[in-house]
Amino acid sequence: MDSHTFSRYSIQVSGAVQRVGYRHIVQNIARKLHITGYIENLEGYDVHIIAEGRVDDLDAFIQAIRNVEYPVEIEEICTVKEDYKGEYSYFTVIRGSPEEELAERFDTAIAIFSRMERKQDISLEKHDTSISLQGKTIDLQEKTIGLQEKTIGLQEKTNSLQEKTIGLQRETLTEVKGMRSDLDNHLNKEISEMRMELKEIRTALINYGIMNAAKS
Repeated sequence: MDSHTFSRYSIQVSGAVQRVGYRHIVQNIARKLHITGYIENLEGYDVHIIAEGRVDDLDAFIQAIRNVEYPVEIEEICTVKEDYKGEYSYFTVIRGSPEEELAERFDTAIAIFSRMERKQDISLEKHDTSISLQGKTIDLQEKTIGLQEKTIGLQEKTNSLQEKTIGLQRETLTEVKGMRSDLDNHLNKEISEMRMELKEIRTALINYGIMNAAKS
């Protein structure tokens, strides 16, 4: 069916839909979606709706009247398609006796306050959750600061160990240089003494005629 084609639905809604302001909610939804017709309370607890309009608008209307906030509680929606008649200029609320309407207005006011109270409770719960999250965030920040302080302490200890290591390396290098110098001096002395002894041995050999002086 073309979405621009007009149609008519007879709708019965069951649940907590009387004395909770549901008729006025449905009327506002119908006005926004250009739906004409009416809504009325049935004997018992249900409401009856006649809705006329374009098919796509009617589908959106049925979806919207199903998703209504607390204290309205929708249990079931029965929809019957009928022939379009175009007999309504706007959407109206068919009211009962003055006593019934007055009682419903009081009940509606109570329902609105109940809805506001519930929203306030939800808001307070979110606020409490936010405070709890902030507390956890502060705890994490404090732990992070503690870890940072420990890390700084470890870095300082590491730096101290590095400085000590460098000092030891310098001391070791100095000692090695000293030992090398002492070793060089000792070797030079030993070599000098060996040369002197060899010279004396050579002189003696020459004197005894064992070694020719010309070969020296």
